[in-house]
Amino acid sequence: MDAFAPPARPRAKGKRKYEHEPFMRVGSSFINSDSSSYEATGSKSSDHGKVVSQSSVLLTGQSVDNTARDCTRSPVSTVSRSRAEAPANGFTFVISTSDDFKFGQRSSLGRSDHQSSLSLRDRGPAEKRRRLSNLTQPDQRPTLKPSRPIANSDQVNSDVWQTILGYCEPKLLLEVKTLNSAFNRLLSDRSAIWKASRQNHFGPDMPDCPPGLTEQQYVDLLAGRGCQSSTCPNENTARVFWTFQVRLCARCFKERTVRADELPLQRRHSIPLWKEEDSVKAAMELWELLPMAWSDGRRYMRPRSVDETANGWRAESNSSHFTFLKSSYATLEAEYIDLLSHSPTGGGAVKEWVDGIHKQTMAFMAQVKNTETWFKSQSTPDKDLQQVRIDFFEARAAQLSPPLQSQMLWNMAAFRRVVRVPQAPSERSWNTLKAKILPYQAQAAQVEIFKAAMARDSFPQICPNIKLFQRLHDHRSGRNKSCRSLQSEQAFVLRLGREQFARCVQDKVADADLLLLCLKRVYDAYEQRKETGGCPVGLNYDGSTGPYVLTLDDARMIVKDVLMEEISPRSQRGETVFRSLRCRGCRRSDFVKTWNFSGAFEHMLTAHAQQVGEGLEFWRFAIPYGTWKPPDNEDEPYRFPWYRVPWPKCLPLAPVHQDTRELEPWHPDSAEPYRPLEIRTTVSAFAGRRPRQNDIPDTDFAGNLIFAASTLRGVRVDGSCQMKIALKYAMDRYAATSATEAPLSMFRDGVEGVRQANPAIDLRFRCGVCVGDEDIIQSAKHVKYRVPVEALVIHWKEKHQGGEANWGQGLMCLPSDSEVMAQIAESDQSLQQEKELAKARAAELPTNVRKRPKLKTSVVLQTRSGSEVLEELFPQETDVLSGDKGSKASPSGDYDGKIEEHADRMIL
Repeated sequence: MDAFAPPARPRAKGKRKYEHEPFMRVGSSFINSDSSSYEATGSKSSDHGKVVSQSSVLLTGQSVDNTARDCTRSPVSTVSRSRAEAPANGFTFVISTSDDFKFGQRSSLGRSDHQSSLSLRDRGPAEKRRRLSNLTQPDQRPTLKPSRPIANSDQVNSDVWQTILGYCEPKLLLEVKTLNSAFNRLLSDRSAIWKASRQNHFGPDMPDCPPGLTEQQYVDLLAGRGCQSSTCPNENTARVFWTFQVRLCARCFKERTVRADELPLQRRHSIPLWKEEDSVKAAMELWELLPMAWSDGRRYMRPRSVDETANGWRAESNSSHFTFLKSSYATLEAEYIDLLSHSPTGGGAVKEWVDGIHKQTMAFMAQVKNTETWFKSQSTPDKDLQQVRIDFFEARAAQLSPPLQSQMLWNMAAFRRVVRVPQAPSERSWNTLKAKILPYQAQAAQVEIFKAAMARDSFPQICPNIKLFQRLHDHRSGRNKSCRSLQSEQAFVLRLGREQFARCVQDKVADADLLLLCLKRVYDAYEQRKETGGCPVGLNYDGSTGPYVLTLDDARMIVKDVLMEEISPRSQRGETVFRSLRCRGCRRSDFVKTWNFSGAFEHMLTAHAQQVGEGLEFWRFAIPYGTWKPPDNEDEPYRFPWYRVPWPKCLPLAPVHQDTRELEPWHPDSAEPYRPLEIRTTVSAFAGRRPRQNDIPDTDFAGNLIFAASTLRGVRVDGSCQMKIALKYAMDRYAATSATEAPLSMFRDGVEGVRQANPAIDLRFRCGVCVGDEDIIQSAKHVKYRVPVEALVIHWKEKHQGGEANWGQGLMCLPSDSEVMAQIAESDQSLQQEKELAKARAAELPTNVRKRPKLKTSVVLQTRSGSEVLEELFPQETDVLSGDKGSKASPSGDYDGKIEEHADRMIL
């Protein structure tokens, strides 16, 4: 023992106080001090022979601290021993001081000056000490994996987590909230975490949280994805409508909003206002008090403009484009009706209420404008960084041999894509780009020649290509003159076109495939005759004279002089045949545009032919041509080099029933087979079925219509198909007890209930009688456009009431019974595939910790199939007969439960 150990004071009965307790020499309790002192620790007989390291002392914490605390209060024994007299069964304590805390080092468990051995009194000869360095491996650190999280993460104080999560990205917070209940409660209770996260990620100058939203909801709109409609399975939607403070897909947006001109007449309220300054009585519509957006009915939407000086809406030419939330209008309408009921003559109360709502709306729209502007700026690419990339790649292209000019570089599709990458340029990125653009220098040069030639409108004679186009035009334009004349090759092609058209009609080709399949057969038949030497001799597209080569002008001639002579382009059939072509270069899925034959090629020349790259073959159309106005009967100038482009083996067009995303990139020499429209089943969806009874009387047409629409809610078929099923159900129920058709007034009374019960049924339709009449032109209002059902009822009474068709068959243009069956089969097949994928992913979650559960999985699994709902409304006749033998109360009770279930799903 150390010679400086303090003596122990004797106790009563001649016993020492620390006779059986070990004592040790330890470092100073202050970490920056090198001094030492003596402390005694309590011991137990069961602890003899154990080795206690520093780590074990730290982990046992409370027991060791309590023992040490008790020992420091007592005097130390006077028993002294030399260090050589270490006991056999002793305790070894490892004490660390300031010398051990050095950067880049770990404290060793070997014996040092800061280690002391303690023991009980001698009980035998000394034993060999154990080597402590072999007991642990300090170089092994714990490996943290998703499957092995930190063991004490649940013991970290919530204030610490608040600081940590505040520096996380907003997108990560949305995922952390779904990890467990502890994080869910923490993030739900503390809005400061969400605020700190968005400000750290987006910057402190971002707009504050809008009124009506919590910080968590604000972050969800900023960084989240997926449609926020509770019954929608769309997980990829990112479009935020800040006017309505919600993120919706295109389908749900149409279901949740309504345009001003779509409001029923009975729900349009005009508020009288009295202007004191000029004593003029004015009025405003109730919907003008709501936050609204301007929409073109497709994918474009912006907040309605506000005149800040006048604190009101800016004047717009067409109010029919204004859209607002259905739920917001219903709430405002209820408040207005309640206000009128309490103050029927109080104009002052109404004016005060209107001024308050208007003031709030204007302030809200001003904030929406700021939020919308800032949000768009976040998605806008960095112009400075983009210019740096442009300058870098243009400089590298100029160093090539031969140099690649900037104009040709911009004709490369790969270059246009790479300049939008939000990263600094590098030699590696240039090498990747160089490999993509060098093979297409010749095509880019042709596009540049085309641009330069078409820019010289005042000097067309200097371009040889335009001179050749003029020569070909003079040679072939005789068929359009008043005194019609055809070249021999033109007459041959027209004769061949009439033969193939007759074959298509005989084979009963679908109208959607008639044009393209007829042209394909003409091309194949002509190529066969060319191989046998049966083709005519004429002036070719390159100016040579010899065996005639077909051009796109020949295809245009067949469409105009053969097909349009047999089918009127203004008829309903002509709309399907001539105006339902899709461009192979357009692969978007959110917006599908169809073209006629000439318009499609003009679109390709403008949108696709001026870029070259892998999979882009439209540059072949970039040939200079004359843009003058043709003489005689043609009243539009040329917008495509029809005479100079050879007829390709594969036309860059697709019928409307084909998805261009599923097709391979277009190539003119492709030998891909033509896929016609599949022959759909002609089986009626209602064959062998009868409507199931419920508690609603058969004569309550409107009630049964609303009941069927509510049952169909959530089924993945379009609104017109759902309307067909609901109307069929109500009419069959009514016909069971009445020999006559239900009055049109009953249908009109149930329209508003259908609108509330099932927003997916868009109550806008075309007139069924007008669509079926071939004598009515396509541009007629009730044929070309879908109009609100209230306006359609008025049109029916004025034009068709009392005619041959009844209103149940001719009021609305609805799908046929077989088309309903085809839609149900197609939607059920797609739904089944989604459910199988969702179940497979859910099965992988327990074994793959890297996969997170999808939030919309439950929506997909709970979606009912169309056949299931059809069976619920229209069971097979055998099931109906067997159900009639029993009690009728149980089926109706089941339906009441279904109605309540659907009512719960109506909430956004």
